[in-house]
Amino acid sequence: MLILTFAYWEGLSRLPAVLHQAGCEVSVFGPPANYPALSRYVTRRTSVAGDIDQLLDQLQQYLAQPQHQADWIVIGDDPLLYALEKRQQQGWVQQVLRHCIAPDKLGFATSKIQFLQACQAADILVPAFQICHTMQDLQQAAQRFGFPLVLKEAQGYAGLAVRIIHTMEECAQIDLSHAWIAQEFITGRLLSASAVFRHGQLLSLFSYYRSRTWGELGPSAAIQFQSFPGLDDIVQRSGTLSGFHGLCGFDLIQQEGSGALYLLEQNFRPTLTLDLGRLAGVDVVAALKRMLADGQVSEEWRQSAQHTQHKAVIPLFPQDVFRAVDSGDFAGLLRWIWDPRYWPYLRWHEPRIALRNWRHVAAKLRLRIRHRLRFNAT
Repeated sequence: MLILTFAYWEGLSRLPAVLHQAGCEVSVFGPPANYPALSRYVTRRTSVAGDIDQLLDQLQQYLAQPQHQADWIVIGDDPLLYALEKRQQQGWVQQVLRHCIAPDKLGFATSKIQFLQACQAADILVPAFQICHTMQDLQQAAQRFGFPLVLKEAQGYAGLAVRIIHTMEECAQIDLSHAWIAQEFITGRLLSASAVFRHGQLLSLFSYYRSRTWGELGPSAAIQFQSFPGLDDIVQRSGTLSGFHGLCGFDLIQQEGSGALYLLEQNFRPTLTLDLGRLAGVDVVAALKRMLADGQVSEEWRQSAQHTQHKAVIPLFPQDVFRAVDSGDFAGLLRWIWDPRYWPYLRWHEPRIALRNWRHVAAKLRLRIRHRLRFNAT
């Protein structure tokens, strides 16, 4: 297995251990000291310094060598997927993309506009939306949906391309040099799901409420497993649209009152909860083995967490620690030190990754203390 990465995303560091459990030999190609390369379950590490174009040039040369051929290639982050899309006419890029999605389905994975339009056409429930190219479009959308209004760019990740605006004055400040998606704001509770697909066939699925997030629109910091009627059907229909192959995640919202599930986004890459399926009664490792096997897998084999017994809130390390530091929740930070219930989630089996994360925590604490000291002095 070959993991490709460009962004320094901690969540991807969980993948090598899961692939190792599935009997895979794991290689990593990416920038120096990228997170998955720190895993003790990686056999070969190839580091490439430079920008995304330099990395892709080196990747083309790397894959041209017979000893670097892989049975499965994982595109680990969105910036890398977007960069590959720009080179999709090149034959070697098409070969890489076929490991996760057919080239003719690529727009479904890389454009939030195409994603929403395809889901709507397939009767998958999504928030009402309007594509805005001009200020008049945006004002019409605000009148149609009211405030607060959700705005999304066509490409983005980790909540960085999403805004929630509350007034017409805020609308006037939006840069409309490119298209935006204006969406109805749905009041409810955020949830996510982690899935394994085999060329569009759903093999495993578990879901959870996002109990805490690192930033209002950022990644999960703590989760609580929960099954949702109808979620399997939503996820399988999305898999049919994309033909996706591998591990991915879904973000949804459960509408307050009605309980209806609105699909917000699909993340066409492994997400940071991929190794927690066992706690929800789902064997992700077994699903991966079947994904990689020859021949078809019967629909009866599908695993879903229909009756989740693990109801406790599970903190995620280091995301919950980062959240605590950034929000000034020092009681939450101390729980990681003094509460034995948190200790099993410190990822002791990956010492280099754990050490990297604690160094980041220490750096965040130093910055916050310096900021507080300067504020007090002022």
